[in-house]
Amino acid sequence: NMEDRASSIDESIGHSKPAICPLADCQAVVEHTHLLRHMITKHLDPRARTLPFQLRLREVSTGQRTLLMLPYRQLIIDNDQCLAVLNWSSVSQGDLTAPQLDLPPCHQMLTYHLPILVMVCRTTWKSLLKQIDEKDMQETRDVTAEWGGVYLFWLLSPLTRRPIYANLALLNSQIQSVYRRNRRRIRNFASRMPIRQFINGLDPYFVSINEDQLDELCNGGGNRFSIYFEVIIEGVMS
Repeated sequence: NMEDRASSIDESIGHSKPAICPLADCQAVVEHTHLLRHMITKHLDPRARTLPFQLRLREVSTGQRTLLMLPYRQLIIDNDQCLAVLNWSSVSQGDLTAPQLDLPPCHQMLTYHLPILVMVCRTTWKSLLKQIDEKDMQETRDVTAEWGGVYLFWLLSPLTRRPIYANLALLNSQIQSVYRRNRRRIRNFASRMPIRQFINGLDPYFVSINEDQLDELCNGGGNRFSIYFEVIIEGVMS
């Protein structure tokens, strides 16, 4: 695919430098070879099993299904959240990306895996379209007055030499109803959201769903309802 190759070359030129951590409220500048180390040392919480939005760390292979539970209404508005780091092992990993360096001893087996960050953001259409700089206080936000809530899902990784794809889907808490399966490209964490492409529907990275669609998926919604976000890493498309 010529477009993929062109954008891949463009990314390697512009986005191989260290970049700011993609998580909300973290301003650390991170090397591509140290993204996993940063996520483990700064964002991995040992209480992850008991807290709703703590980072999960998993090892995955091509085609493996990962289900991540998300109590979506509890997300803070306009806050980029990482649900999990999926450490993908690939047969061709060696020539695809640089190894992850300086990992803690108990995680060194992930050196030659590609860390893929599963990201989510609860926002509003008004906020998306206007790209509001100043953040309103959480208590004052009225989602319905901002043309409705919308959830964005996307995947991030360090720079890769070829585009990598994943299948993404949303399921209800009974893991029955599936809302759209989408093949999406994993984005370089050093690049920025192409908002114009997203609004025009030409974006290859994001899955979006309105809050009322999620409520419908959960038979009415509410703060106690959860969905499952399904991620299957497909790898490099030939």
